[in-house]
Amino acid sequence: MVVISVSRFTEIQNFIRNYNGLYINCNLELEAKFPEYSSDTLGSIIGKEVIQRVKSNHSKITARAASLVKEYQTTAKQTLAHDVLQKMAIEWRIPSMVLCRILLAKCFPDVSKAEINEMMRMPDLIPDSLLAVNVSYCLYSETMDGPITDLVRRFIGEEYEVRLKKMAREAGMVFYDEGDLRRTGYDKTPDLKMAVPFMFRGQVVNWIESKASFGDMDSHKRYVKDQLSSYGNRFGPGIVIYWFGYLESIAECPENGNYVIVTDGFPTEDEMEFIKFNLPIFEEETQQRDGDS
Repeated sequence: MVVISVSRFTEIQNFIRNYNGLYINCNLELEAKFPEYSSDTLGSIIGKEVIQRVKSNHSKITARAASLVKEYQTTAKQTLAHDVLQKMAIEWRIPSMVLCRILLAKCFPDVSKAEINEMMRMPDLIPDSLLAVNVSYCLYSETMDGPITDLVRRFIGEEYEVRLKKMAREAGMVFYDEGDLRRTGYDKTPDLKMAVPFMFRGQVVNWIESKASFGDMDSHKRYVKDQLSSYGNRFGPGIVIYWFGYLESIAECPENGNYVIVTDGFPTEDEMEFIKFNLPIFEEETQQRDGDS
């Protein structure tokens, strides 16, 4: 099990918050310092911390966009270096692609947001060749933000959804997936909705949601508010699986109510109990009722 205590999680948070350098190196150093946790778990925790940092600092950085452009242009002109933007991002302690997005919008004010996004995906479209090289260097070295990172995260999420369905079939579960539910008119849908509920550690389970991430308190409360509570209100209690582990306190947080069960993996055979229909008895009772009538 990957269930991290509050005190241990605070140690990891403090390490990340005090780290000054590339996030990929932060991940490697965290692995050395906390070898009991996987790279996926630690990388997910870093990602959550970085998202919070970007949210806190984005308006301040955007307000300084003009001076940042000037700083970049001065340094780039003097050095002709390919990593000017990356070093500036490290100094501001934000993902380099976030800085690229802000600077591109300032450098090309008449260009649409969609075109800026296209420049970030394909830096060769940027008219300034040295700026293009800098953006390209950030694109291929950034692990926390940007088109490549978004694609990787989407693939990982889909991989774990496929894994969930495979494990559910192997366990003998009968279920509807998101596609099935949307075809019947549901808008917010769990990854799996049980056609026949089962018991998990003595609790009824009607749905399962897969999260290919670490479950910290902030993101878990957001998931409960935006997704899980609606599943619970509509279908009854269910499970959310945080495949990369979770903070121990989220399992008992009040927001879960009676609807959300937190775990870090697919239920094992000894944790589940399936409803069994005794058909011979059912047929006998049916025949007796028919005879009485």
